[in-house]
Amino acid sequence: MFVTAFTAEKNQKLLKKRDKSRLAIIDLGTNSVRVDIYRISGRRVVRLHRGKRMIRLGDGVFKTGALTPEAKARTIRAFHAIRRQLIESRVSHLVAFGTSALRSASNSKEFLDEIRLRTGISIRIISGQEEGRLIARGIMESVPAPKGCFAMVDIGGGSTEISVASGKKLLSCQSFALGANRLQQTYLKTVPPQHKRGELNPVLALRQHLKDSLQPLAQLRARTPIKSVIGSSGTIRTISKILKKLGRSNTPIYRADLSALISEMQTMTRNQLLRLPALEPKRVDLILPGAILLEEIMLTLNMRTLKVTDIALRDGILRQELEKRGLS
Repeated sequence: MFVTAFTAEKNQKLLKKRDKSRLAIIDLGTNSVRVDIYRISGRRVVRLHRGKRMIRLGDGVFKTGALTPEAKARTIRAFHAIRRQLIESRVSHLVAFGTSALRSASNSKEFLDEIRLRTGISIRIISGQEEGRLIARGIMESVPAPKGCFAMVDIGGGSTEISVASGKKLLSCQSFALGANRLQQTYLKTVPPQHKRGELNPVLALRQHLKDSLQPLAQLRARTPIKSVIGSSGTIRTISKILKKLGRSNTPIYRADLSALISEMQTMTRNQLLRLPALEPKRVDLILPGAILLEEIMLTLNMRTLKVTDIALRDGILRQELEKRGLS
């Protein structure tokens, strides 16, 4: 689609300078908004920019069912900055997608209308299944396929997509309503988690919820000989970086090292967590639920290690756009 923000009269001079080879991809997620800008010339594709802004759009969504005014304001500010960046980069084509927080919020349509009216950027909400397929496509077309069947795991703020493939063939794709932000809002509401008398320990309650929710994955694992697993997303990459900085595993992530890190983080205060190397301040309350989710997925898949990739949803969207142009 064309970037409608650039049709305003005040941008006519900029319109003349747009570069028809420039494509931008925006991924508006529960925690972050991410932007890639590419130059496509013939069959040559060059990534000019890859950026991220932590906006935490999903804060409060999984408790109230609606986007909060504060989260919407943060996101609008980010999109004004993105709009300026697109103009400065002379982008002519834009593809913008929204994921879990927007799928869950009752007021997402009104909010996306507001973004379009104020910045000219139109965003399409994609389903969890489509998100999973695009993530898997990005990985499968960018990373050498492991031997045998392998799983691909992407932990987001509001959902987790898990796909299984063999070679370049996608066998299954599942989207779970499990994400670091969602689990923080519903289970690990304090840092560190507080155990109130007469109530189940919140970490144990979270683990039981994850085991129940991951039953379809356990059933898939029982009938499919999955040999390895590849992890993507900010949560998994952050865990990998923390473990590396601590002198433990990096990539692959060893489940034993992940379990030890979780045990340590469960009693840490915010200030102690902030001293963990490579942990962004805006992820301080999300890292424990995200790490526990990753551990439970690895346990369900019976995997001792997990490889880490930088490939993400935007890479799958890029592949899809190239296919539309006959360049795949």
